[in-house]
Amino acid sequence: MSSNPQLEEFLRKVKGDSSLLQRFHSASCLNDVASLGAEMGFQFSGVDILLHQASATLQLPAEALEAVAAGVELEGHLWKMVIQWS
Repeated sequence: MSSNPQLEEFLRKVKGDSSLLQRFHSASCLNDVASLGAEMGFQFSGVDILLHQASATLQLPAEALEAVAAGVELEGHLWKMVIQWS
């Protein structure tokens, strides 16, 4: 999967700005995160974020996956997901 430079730059900015980080974490869905990015001049979609997170997840070592599954936030990573069971 190819990377999205716009999304990656947005995520770097969010990580370095506490007010943006708060807005990121309070977004109700990935499309809302994409809207926040659009407000800042970035072009990516909620689907782009989902693909980015999936790719990053697949690259994590087993111990980090165990931590994420247990609800631990990994240093340096921004995760935004909600699992809904029907």
